[in-house]
Amino acid sequence: MTTIQERRPGVINEAYYEEPATKPPPLLAVGPLAWVRENLFGSLMDTCLTIAGTLLVIGVIWSFLAWAISWANWFSVTLNLRLFMIGRVEQFMDLRALVLALFICFILGVNLAALARVSRRVWGALTITLALLYLLPALINATVPLPPTYLAAGQIEIVSGSVTEVPVPTLGFIAHSGETITIQVAHGIADSDAALEKLNSFTDRATNAIRNAAENRLETEARIAELNTLLAGDTLTVRQREAASSELASLEVPPPVNEALAVNQTPVDVRILDANFEPLASATLTTDTEPLTIAVPRDGWYILEKSVEGNDSSVDILAINGVYPILERNFLRSDPTDTNAGPQRVYQYCRATDIFMVEGGRPRIDGEDIPAIGIIDHQYKNARPFSDYLILMLAPLLNQIQLPVALFVALTAIGYSGARWVDRQFSPASKPRSTSRRAATWLWIVLPVVAFILIAGIMPNGPLQFSDSQLWGGLLLTMLLTAVGIVGAFPIGIALALGRRSSLPVVSTFSTLYIEVVRGVPLVTVLFMSMLLVPFVIPSLGGPDTAPYRAMVAVTLFSAAYLAENVRGGLQSLPPGQEEAAKALGLAGWQITLYITLPQALRAVIPALVGQFISLYKDTSLVAIVGLIDLTGVTKNVAAQTEFQSLLRETYVFISVIYFIFSYVMSVVSRRIEASGSGAARRV
Repeated sequence: MTTIQERRPGVINEAYYEEPATKPPPLLAVGPLAWVRENLFGSLMDTCLTIAGTLLVIGVIWSFLAWAISWANWFSVTLNLRLFMIGRVEQFMDLRALVLALFICFILGVNLAALARVSRRVWGALTITLALLYLLPALINATVPLPPTYLAAGQIEIVSGSVTEVPVPTLGFIAHSGETITIQVAHGIADSDAALEKLNSFTDRATNAIRNAAENRLETEARIAELNTLLAGDTLTVRQREAASSELASLEVPPPVNEALAVNQTPVDVRILDANFEPLASATLTTDTEPLTIAVPRDGWYILEKSVEGNDSSVDILAINGVYPILERNFLRSDPTDTNAGPQRVYQYCRATDIFMVEGGRPRIDGEDIPAIGIIDHQYKNARPFSDYLILMLAPLLNQIQLPVALFVALTAIGYSGARWVDRQFSPASKPRSTSRRAATWLWIVLPVVAFILIAGIMPNGPLQFSDSQLWGGLLLTMLLTAVGIVGAFPIGIALALGRRSSLPVVSTFSTLYIEVVRGVPLVTVLFMSMLLVPFVIPSLGGPDTAPYRAMVAVTLFSAAYLAENVRGGLQSLPPGQEEAAKALGLAGWQITLYITLPQALRAVIPALVGQFISLYKDTSLVAIVGLIDLTGVTKNVAAQTEFQSLLRETYVFISVIYFIFSYVMSVVSRRIEASGSGAARRV
């Protein structure tokens, strides 16, 4: 392009045949850096607040990660994950719950195809996530060794403060076929009390008492040194000096624990027996001998015997690989193939490190169960390094969710791909998503029927049963209440919104009274009323096994009132000229509502409807008040277990993550719908 310089007196005009170079905009004028400069560092006050807020957020995140990795007891989650997901349902019920969950995922896939287009980048990210979900646990198990279990052997009484412990000579444990068990006298930990204090892994009570005694002794030494330093200076008042002197006189440093107990200074006899008390291996171990190693022949129970013969003044600490604490459960189970047999008591033993499970009773001696390496008496003690967090907490959790996540993603992808294919085959070019949208609508209508058939339990040779509904719980019950509440409340809410605008006084008055009365009372009140009054209307829902159905009625009726007001707001937002024009064209009232006003009203209030659905999803936690064990109720039940008493922080953090994930997904869809300005969840 030719440019001519502006004419100026005394200057010859010149023509330039090259474009001037385009300079990029200043980095601090546009883009992310400009936004940061303008919004975070625009003034001195903004800069100070930004720095203070950043430091606060970093501190909170760092403290949380340090607690979660080093101290949090996530066994309360990994060992109860099934309870969090589906409650106490068993056997045939597991299959029905899985089929229902997969059907819901299929419906979500169809809805994605009807409302949005998922990019290849998203599918690639999901594929990478699934690959990591399978590869990460395998990589952790291959590269990170499990920590040993420390058990004390001997007859000496170990005193730590007011606690006195004696090592248990015989312990039962479970093992998987082909696993290698290695037993040796622990090296290095008995060299000093400082080494004993740093002992961190699974320990029995006797070993933990030794560690606590060493820790108390070192703390006493440190306190005496601190008091001597204070008394040697002149910073204390007379009263403070008297108190420090009195405290110093009361303190006495005992002899080193490792010397007083003669830790690891005496040979220890070790034997491993099977469940029938047949010996499999034995050895006499010292710090200088080779460890005892054995590969167990089958799944099941084994017995460890340990003793320090001829010496009641010493103790040995054994480091054992392959023997880990277990969680004991017992419950009633019915055989679905034998309707005449009553429920049988089932005992399950689950290993904490990898969720390996054995059913049946423990080995018995003289008619009594032998002591087991249980998670109550053999907890993980002291701070946990990151490697132990990976192998003990993260890998077992990922192993449990691999298959469900893969199935759910696969069914969602199948629903999405199937709906896309149906659109290409049957939808007209002017409405490329019409078929998938109709299919999505009908699938949501069919969902409550399918859920009722699967969960209520139409058996092959019997009538409709409610016997399993009292076992519903966890995320299964939460999602059922949410899905039924959304699907059931939607048509009722639309009918109430239209009824409130009706010209018939009876219909308008009834709709108005219903909406105002229900919106004027809390959900808890509606839940209690449903539990008490629904049986009078539907006697078949009066039994204790039908409480979830009564909760569904309450949630549906309560949500319908709020949804009706959202829809009515959308109807009132439409200009009256459209309805007048439709009447001028000769359309009937129902045609105007069905084809003109209602579609526009629903499209206008989609963000409000999604917000209502998110609120409904979170409000289902209130059903715990009426005796149902939803996701929040399971948290309380887990914290009430003897093995995990008072572990509320871990369980509440876990369910908070679950609530956040589902709520965030719904809110993202809502924002995209609102930004698009239409009923399609697409990017603009």
